Amino acid sequence: MRMTVSIVATSVLSSALTAFFMSGLDHSASARVMPLPQDIGPADALVLSGKSDLRVTNVDGRISWSDQPSSRAFSIGTVHVGRILGALLQSDKFSAEESELASSRQKTGEEFEARYKAMLERAKGIEKDSPEFPAARAEFEDFQQEYTAWNTQSEKEVDAMRTRHYQTAYADLREAVEVVSDRRKIDLVMRFVPASDKIVSGEEASIAQQLMARTFLRSPDSIDITEDILTEMNLQAPKKD
Repeated sequence: MRMTVSIVATSVLSSALTAFFMSGLDHSASARVMPLPQDIGPADALVLSGKSDLRVTNVDGRISWSDQPSSRAFSIGTVHVGRILGALLQSDKFSAEESELASSRQKTGEEFEARYKAMLERAKGIEKDSPEFPAARAEFEDFQQEYTAWNTQSEKEVDAMRTRHYQTAYADLREAVEVVSDRRKIDLVMRFVPASDKIVSGEEASIAQQLMARTFLRSPDSIDITEDILTEMNLQAPKKD
C-alpha cells in the first residue's frame, strides 16, 4: 500500500513537473518560431461587408474596387526632376554646344568692341559744327543698329539652344523613367522636391515658388527613384544637404 501511494505521488509530481517544464518550453518556442505565411485563394473576388458591400477584384494585376478604370490601386514613385536635369544639362552632350556658341558670341562681341574703339578714336576732335560730324554721326548710328540687330539675334539663338536642350533632356529623362518604372513595376511617377531641401534665399516670389514646388510635405524614401534614374542615365549629381 505504501509502495502504491509512493508510486502515485511520484507519478503525480512527475506529471506536474513535466507539464510545468513543457509549458515553459512551448511558450519560449512559440516566441521564437513564427508560423509560415499561407496563401488564401485563389479566389475571383473578395467581398467586404459594410453599409454597402465592397467587392475587391484583380484587374490587370492591380487591386480594383469598382468597374471604373480610375478605381485601381496604382503604385507610385517620385523623381527629383531638377536634380536630374541639372546634371544632364551639364554633361558633354549639351555643354559642348553651349561652350561653342558662347565662344562664338564672345569673339564677335570683341570684334564689335574693337570697331567701336576705333570709331571713337577717329571721332576725337570732331566738333558738332565740323563738316566731318554728320559722317561720324551716321557711322555711329549704323554701328549701333548693326550691334543691336546682332545682339538680338544672338540672344534668340541662345534661347533656341536652351529650349532645344531642355526638350531633349526632358525626353531623355522620360525615357529613363519608363525603363526604371517598368523594372520596378511603378504606375505613377510624380516630380517632387524633397521637403527637407533648404530654401535658397532670394526674393519673396522665388521663395514662394520653391515652397510650392514641394509636392509632398512628407513622403517615404522608398518611393524616391531619383538615384535609380541617375544610374540608368549614367549621371552623377551632388546630393542636397
